[in-house]
Amino acid sequence: MINAKDRLIVAIDTDEFDKAKELIDQLEDSVDIFKVGLEQYVATKGKTVDYLKEKGKKIFLDLKFHDIPNTMKSAVKAAVRDNVWLMTIHVSDLEGMRQCALVAKEEAERLNIEKPIIVGVTVLTSLSNEDLQDIGCNMTTEELAIKRAKLAKESGIDGVVCSAKEVDKIVEVCGEDFVTVCPGIRPSSSSAGDQKRVVTPADAIRNGAKYLVVGRPITQSENPKQSAIDIAREIENA
Repeated sequence: MINAKDRLIVAIDTDEFDKAKELIDQLEDSVDIFKVGLEQYVATKGKTVDYLKEKGKKIFLDLKFHDIPNTMKSAVKAAVRDNVWLMTIHVSDLEGMRQCALVAKEEAERLNIEKPIIVGVTVLTSLSNEDLQDIGCNMTTEELAIKRAKLAKESGIDGVVCSAKEVDKIVEVCGEDFVTVCPGIRPSSSSAGDQKRVVTPADAIRNGAKYLVVGRPITQSENPKQSAIDIAREIENA
């Protein structure tokens, strides 16, 4: 049976440090991995990352680095020094991603720590085929996600962030060892919110997702701990 604590990532969806602490404390017995995104990181000046370290939790630093190669490389190096478990960059140019993969390995070896997992963002789950057309891309979300996943694998980074709607195709072309992180996960009882390509936890696991990111269905629940337990049960039953 799958151990859901190894697969479930809870996104801390708040810009207040005290609320983030309260949520972490509520979930610490049932969740091992927490995602700190842009809103949370900027609003709290990174204090939540330090608090998660104190609690001995795995940190998914979701800042989606996207810049010229030298700047991305420097940002990745700084994140390695912060000893995060997983981080995101955007799938961009091949050389930039190669440099990110290389500097992460070198810096982790220098510090004698485990190298963080680096995953590339393929297509945001808030985007639809129509949204891609609006910005001049004539591919579907699935076609673009697969193309970018292949590029990410070629670059040497560890995996990608993708919708669970296309994760089975990505696993098929990139292999089962290629890390797949799937946001936009919603239990059948939850609303989609601003996400346009959502999947239930059980279906995401069946499709081959390695890690599932769940935010509002847990963090905005009347009972976050019970909601996390329910989703974990759905993962394990899949």
